[in-house]
Amino acid sequence: MRAGTPKQWVPVSGKPLIAYSIETFERHPLIHSIYIGVDQDHVREGERALAMWAPTKGREVYIGGERRQDTVWYGLGRLSEETLVGIHDAARPLVTPDLITRVIEKAQEKGAAIPVIPLRDTIKEVEGDRVIRTLERRKMRAIQTPQFFEREIIERAYREALDKGAEATDDAALVEAAGYNVWCVDGEEGNLKVTYAEDIEQVSVRTGGAVAVGFGYDVHPLLEGRRLILGGVEMPSPKGLYGHSDADVLSHAVVDALLGGAGLGDIGLHFPDTDPQYWGESSLTFLERAASLLRKGGWEIRHIDATLVMEAPRIAPYRQRMIELMAQALGIPPCCINIKATTTEGLGFAGRQEGIAAYAVATLQRWVGNRRTWPP
Repeated sequence: MRAGTPKQWVPVSGKPLIAYSIETFERHPLIHSIYIGVDQDHVREGERALAMWAPTKGREVYIGGERRQDTVWYGLGRLSEETLVGIHDAARPLVTPDLITRVIEKAQEKGAAIPVIPLRDTIKEVEGDRVIRTLERRKMRAIQTPQFFEREIIERAYREALDKGAEATDDAALVEAAGYNVWCVDGEEGNLKVTYAEDIEQVSVRTGGAVAVGFGYDVHPLLEGRRLILGGVEMPSPKGLYGHSDADVLSHAVVDALLGGAGLGDIGLHFPDTDPQYWGESSLTFLERAASLLRKGGWEIRHIDATLVMEAPRIAPYRQRMIELMAQALGIPPCCINIKATTTEGLGFAGRQEGIAAYAVATLQRWVGNRRTWPP
C-alpha cells in the first residue's frame, strides 16, 4: 500500500477505509451487532469509527492478535447472545447489502457459507520458476468475505485449530478442517480486497461520488503587438491574443469547463470583462479562483482534456510547461491535464491566423451522502 498506516485507516473521501463496511453492516436489517478487532495503536480510531458509523449496532472494539486468525478468535470470545457469526475483512469496503443477505441466508440454511467468484485466469502450481502442474480452473473459485457460520460451528473449528496449532488464510478453511461442509453463494466482482495503492482509486470512484463533465469553449482574435500567452506560457509570435485579461484562450476554455461541470455559471459571470480589476490579469489567476470555487462546493478535478485550434506556433516545445503551470494553479497533478493542438488546414479564422480557439472538457467528482470529517 505504501501508505505509512494500516490500510483500514487510510482515508478515502473523508472516511477511513474501514468505515465503509462498518456503515454497510450497521444499515443491514439482518445484522444485530458489530465488533472490531484492532491493533494496540489504533484502539482510539476504532472506537471513533464504531461510534460514528455503527451508532446503534456497534458493541465493542478489542485488541487483536499477531495473526488475523488470533484476532478472530479473540472476537469470538466477546460475543454475547449472537447465534450466527459473520467475519469480514476491513480491506473489503465495497461489500453490498445483497451479498450480505445471500451469505446469511445460506448460512442459516446450511450452517456455513462463503461468497465465491469464478477465476478468469488459468491457474498453475509453481515451485521456484518451474511449473509443477496446471489446475482445473473450472473447479476453482476465489474466496471473499463476509463469511457466516453458526456460532457453535465456528467456535468449535477455532478451538480445534488452537489445539492442533493449525493455521489458515480464511475462516472457512478451519471449518472445513473440523469436518463441516462449507457452502457457496455467488460473490461479487466489485467486492474488491484493497491490496495495492492503486486499489484506493477504485474505492474512491465507487463510494458515493457524483461525477460531472463540463465543456468549455473560447476564442480570441490575434493582433500585432500583443503577447501570445497560452496556458500561462508566453510564446514567441508576431501576433498575440487580444482580450480584457491576458487573453489566454486555453485557460479561459478550461475555466468555463470547470465552472460548467460544477453548475457554477461561466467565466463571464465570475470574471466579467467589464470589471477593470481583470484588465491584463493572468488567466492562471482565473484557474486558481475557479478551483477554489469548486473545492468549496465539494468538487474535485479528476481530469482536463483541452484542444487548441491554431496554425502557429507549434505548441510541442511548450506543452509540458503549460501543463505544469495550469496544474499548479488548479492544485492537481500534471498527469490530470492533457493539451492538444490542431489546425483547420487553412480554413476559417484560425486558418487565416486571425484568431485562436480552444475547447476543453473537465471531469469532476463530488462526494455526496455521508461524507464526514475524520477523525471526529
